[in-house]
Amino acid sequence: MMQVGIIGAGAWGTALAGVAAASGNQVVLWAHDEENVVQMNKEHRNSSLPGVVIPHEIIATNNLADLVETDIWMVATPTAFFSETLQKSRPFWSRRSPKGEDGWRKQPIIICAKGIDPVEKCLLSDTVKKEIPGTNEFIGILSGPGFAPEVAAGVPTGTTIAGNAKVLEALESALSSFYYLEESDDINGVQICGAGKNAIAIYLGYLDANKVQENERGMKIGLAWQELILFGRLFHAKLETFSKLCGIGDLFLTATSKTSRNYSAGWAIGENRPVEGTVEGIAALEWIVDTAKQNKLKLPILEEFAKIVF
Repeated sequence: MMQVGIIGAGAWGTALAGVAAASGNQVVLWAHDEENVVQMNKEHRNSSLPGVVIPHEIIATNNLADLVETDIWMVATPTAFFSETLQKSRPFWSRRSPKGEDGWRKQPIIICAKGIDPVEKCLLSDTVKKEIPGTNEFIGILSGPGFAPEVAAGVPTGTTIAGNAKVLEALESALSSFYYLEESDDINGVQICGAGKNAIAIYLGYLDANKVQENERGMKIGLAWQELILFGRLFHAKLETFSKLCGIGDLFLTATSKTSRNYSAGWAIGENRPVEGTVEGIAALEWIVDTAKQNKLKLPILEEFAKIVF
């Protein structure tokens, strides 16, 4: 049994907490909102996931110091608050080893958000390294096709996990009740897939709102994905990563479901309506296009769409 720390008690963080608890672990779930903490501990529910019962193995807290004794961290905060939350978490990352062992015991930090850091304009793994020095060998990624309500309900779900062997071992123990865990060592590639598929999902929503016919729709989505693969080369991403669950699997889910925030945002853009709520794909699209231009890489499909969005 592990002590699993999850940072972020929105729908996704709470769903992952349920998976960790079902895997036989004790879970500390951090939320910034004290009212939410009280609701989860007393009523065993979270308004972010209506109808879902919070298992007794999950203890909610709004004190980051409660994460000190956990064996692994899973960061599931929205990308807009990612950097700020890590800054606050920094003092509590590593702890003294159990009696009889020397040195510090450092928890793997698993990035469970998808997108880029909209403040620092970089991959989330780079933000972790900046905000919590010494974490380079302890970073992992979880990314794949999974909507939080279905994960919380126990619907069979698979995801890609990335990191070195020790990080993967810890993550597999934390989430052993997941239906399928697919390993990768391509940390950059998995993140680019997670960010890029959000941007492309917005594009597909836009195309559908404009009633683009099937042939053109399929062509443009295929070309956009090819552009993302080319972009990934700038970060030494592996080609095989784009065919994994974090890649084409998540693209299929996010870009074909009307319940996807990114797809819905694209539809709103296509109808000249305001985009509501947090939409990670917008920042991702801007970052991809700007970074490509800086490196003299042409991405005609995504560049043309960016002109519409921005």
